[in-house]
Amino acid sequence: MAKITKVTSDQILDSRGIPTLKATVFLDDNSIGTASAPSGTSVGLKEAKELRDGDHSQYNGMGVLKAIENVKTVINDSLLNKDSLNQEVVDNTIIRLDGTNDKSKLGANAIVAVSLANAVASAASLNVPLYKHLNRLFRNYLPTQEIKMPRPMLNLINGGKHAKGGLDFQEFMIVAHGFPAFVDSYRAGMDVFTILKNVLLDKNIKIEYGAEGGYAIDLTRNRDAIENLREAINKSKYNYGGQVGISLDIAANTFYRDGTYSVRDINKLLTPLEMSEFLSNLTEEFKLISLEDPLYEEDWEGWRNIISRTKSKTKIISDDFSTTNVSRLKKIITAKAANGVIIKTNQVGTLTEAFKFVALAKENNFTTIVSHRSGETLDTFISDLAVSFGADYLKSGAPNQPERIAKYQRLIQIENELKEHGTA
Repeated sequence: MAKITKVTSDQILDSRGIPTLKATVFLDDNSIGTASAPSGTSVGLKEAKELRDGDHSQYNGMGVLKAIENVKTVINDSLLNKDSLNQEVVDNTIIRLDGTNDKSKLGANAIVAVSLANAVASAASLNVPLYKHLNRLFRNYLPTQEIKMPRPMLNLINGGKHAKGGLDFQEFMIVAHGFPAFVDSYRAGMDVFTILKNVLLDKNIKIEYGAEGGYAIDLTRNRDAIENLREAINKSKYNYGGQVGISLDIAANTFYRDGTYSVRDINKLLTPLEMSEFLSNLTEEFKLISLEDPLYEEDWEGWRNIISRTKSKTKIISDDFSTTNVSRLKKIITAKAANGVIIKTNQVGTLTEAFKFVALAKENNFTTIVSHRSGETLDTFISDLAVSFGADYLKSGAPNQPERIAKYQRLIQIENELKEHGTA
């Protein structure tokens, strides 16, 4: 047993310059754990709610001093002398203290930072790598799960809410899946990222950078971005499709209005069935690996339709559609509306809830993707998390900005550790 002696928090800035918070958990054996709360720009309606100050004289109302005060007072008081090693008890204590369905009383940002910091403190107390401790915790929900390295999904072109360019789709990613090691996959992604820059410059396309480190470019159509990605892969030494492929985060919530979709590729508003057909044609033409949030999060008919059209050749991934929420995922499974999920701990609030979500997804053979948020810090918790339950993929933006590279660097470090012990 390692008892919690203190929980505290500080305001820090995320990669967008917007305040977030860092939580620190202290244990009676002098172990310490810290973790930071990420924050999304594009969020689902069912996500747990951050607590912001609303004082527009400070950071345009985006400060997190109220959430920090909750950590230092009521959360600290509720966790004193609790066994840090019992993550579920710690998390359930905070959940009961909050008492809302969406974590809005204490703030999901406060809750997730404390939950993750507690896991880090526990790993320190046990003197084991974080991913090994997380694997032990996850085995409470899926006992057979082994540690496994994910593959990287690199967001090379940013669109939607993540960039100033005019692209509707939010992320144009490459997936380097045809390699034996994570470090080789990452290197291939970095190679293609460099070649892509030259492809764009040769066409006199102005390059800026989006929130997740990828190129922010203004093109006539979304498919133009896909074509440029494919061209960059073909100009590399890698095989298109076999070694490196393309995945898209459509983030359809952002261009859905009153039952229709508006995309710059087609000069008319699209019905859900027409949107499904448009995306299905893209998946067929470009052999896309996955489509994330291809339809509005309440467009159940559209989700079922695109699943039937793609016939599992392209994975249909839910993010805003499922929000790392078990009850939501159960409905999706029943409706057969997706076959892959994004995992973001701050969408649901605690590590325990995220683990239950992942276990249900894996039991139903869903593809699992651990994801960063647009507002990130140098915290690398998600890298250890992805390894702990054998996520299929981890996406952390382009190989370009420190807060993105830190996650990939941590995975390379973990892979080296596993190789040393003969378990990679």
